[in-house]
Amino acid sequence: MRNYQVLKRPYQRGFTLVEIVAVLILLGILAFGILSFASDTRTGLSTETNHVKSHLRYAQIRAQADIYEWRLAFTDNQTYQIGPVVSPGAGFTPQKIPGTSETQRTLDHGVTVAGNPTIQFDSWGRPLTAAGIPLGASQTMVLSDGEGAQDILISAQTGLIP
Repeated sequence: MRNYQVLKRPYQRGFTLVEIVAVLILLGILAFGILSFASDTRTGLSTETNHVKSHLRYAQIRAQADIYEWRLAFTDNQTYQIGPVVSPGAGFTPQKIPGTSETQRTLDHGVTVAGNPTIQFDSWGRPLTAAGIPLGASQTMVLSDGEGAQDILISAQTGLIP
């Protein structure tokens, strides 16, 4: 009978399966934390841009269903109002912002808009200037949070807000 001996090395190289799995779990947790932090920094600007877009669309739909033109007007670089233009040239009557009990909305997260834009819509949903003249070219609103910017495009002839 032969005597087989298992040769043992004085030391072994490599990692055990448990060590590899532990490192992969830690890396996954770190990656998740970093990615969620990075996405949260841009969320405020995106959220505010979506709010303004939805309120522009709301004003457009109300103008199509009403006898009056409707407008969304910024009173400063962070606050806007929505309402019908009852007397052309004499301003408009602010209405409650959808989903709130307020007649004006202030942008959050340090977001501001360039200039104080005013967009008005006629009964066809076409965008007009504050004077009630159809837009000759598409208009862009630029919202910024100091680190980045997002554009809201209002198409001249159709009033499309992508």
